[in-house]
Amino acid sequence: MTRHGERKEETEPGRIEFSFPMLAVRTKMFSGVFDRLGALRTSGYVSWAALIVVPIVAGPGLYLVFNSLFTLLWTPAAREIGRELGPGAYLLLPGINPYLPLLYGWVALVVALVVHEGMHGVIARNLKFRVKSSGLLFLLAIPVGAFVDVDEEQIKRAKPRNSSRVLAAGVGGNTAVAAVCLLCVLVITSGLTPIIDGVYIFDVTDGLPAEEAGLLAGDVFVQVDNTDVVNYEELTALLEEKSPGDILEVTVARGEMWEGRFSTSVELTEYEGRAVMGVTLGEIMTESRLTFYQSLNPATLSKYLIPPAIAPGLVPFSEALSPFYTHALGEHWVTLANIFFWLWFVNVNVAIFNALPIYPLDGGRLFKIALQKLLGRKADDKIVSWLTYTVTITLIGVLLLTMALPFIL
Repeated sequence: MTRHGERKEETEPGRIEFSFPMLAVRTKMFSGVFDRLGALRTSGYVSWAALIVVPIVAGPGLYLVFNSLFTLLWTPAAREIGRELGPGAYLLLPGINPYLPLLYGWVALVVALVVHEGMHGVIARNLKFRVKSSGLLFLLAIPVGAFVDVDEEQIKRAKPRNSSRVLAAGVGGNTAVAAVCLLCVLVITSGLTPIIDGVYIFDVTDGLPAEEAGLLAGDVFVQVDNTDVVNYEELTALLEEKSPGDILEVTVARGEMWEGRFSTSVELTEYEGRAVMGVTLGEIMTESRLTFYQSLNPATLSKYLIPPAIAPGLVPFSEALSPFYTHALGEHWVTLANIFFWLWFVNVNVAIFNALPIYPLDGGRLFKIALQKLLGRKADDKIVSWLTYTVTITLIGVLLLTMALPFIL
């Protein structure tokens, strides 16, 4: 659909471009989608909302960037974690990032980039900008995202409010998808039912008393010396009162759904001056953890940025903790929770990164437009450009320094 007197837009013919290892497939198939969605009145409202969202997202993003740097500067433990994870932990690329799962990560990354670029195309058509081409990006044969080429000359000549709405659309789209997916995670976790509380045995050391007494990895301590054990602190408090040679009467839950009970005696041995059984323990506390994870407010929002692979003891849908819960969705609840979590995680990170005032990212271009507006039309373009590039170089320097600090301090 075109307005009276408007020249009908044409996209470039479909073609394939290959520059090792990237493959770009240009196609016309998305043009109709951009036109139809762009023609909706709702798209105009969405573009204004996106313009408001960008600074809201950029603020926490800047805080995270500088807070990460200062934490690494003053906290040796944070540098140690950074060295263990490696610089790949700062890259949102499955297979390179050590905690981003390959399958969930690629799906989430492709969705995030398609949403980001697609929103640029939709709002561009809503404001009657020409979309020169669009298509899909592949890393060899693996889909990694999409691209939309909006006519740059039209953006430069357009009113600042219109060009800004097009630029803000990607961040707005990612933020909206992230919010919906986070809500889905909360809905799923709200339906979880804990199976058991106790202290989980992750591993049993060969040749030590726990193995000799018949304890197995996967057992859950539920009672020690006729005292119920609910959490790690209770069990360690009991052990601190014991000496090498003391005998503990323990009961563990085991079997399917931990319905069985196994009782045995464990004679403690000495290790580095302490009385030990020879087990590696893990915290469950299903009820309290579930309550903690179901609460969402500004003070606790940061915990949703912690991946299950990095903190399996925190999130109830991690591979380590998921067996301790049941859900009306059946065994597939774990898959759904992970899908929605990684869609949230990747989309919110893509939104934050693109909202930062780093040129030529969307946030950097919006920052330049805002400077021009703030300083007035008579402002020297060189001053505006200098300020934009100064902020860009500063932020890139901070990001690179954050990646390097664990290895130079």
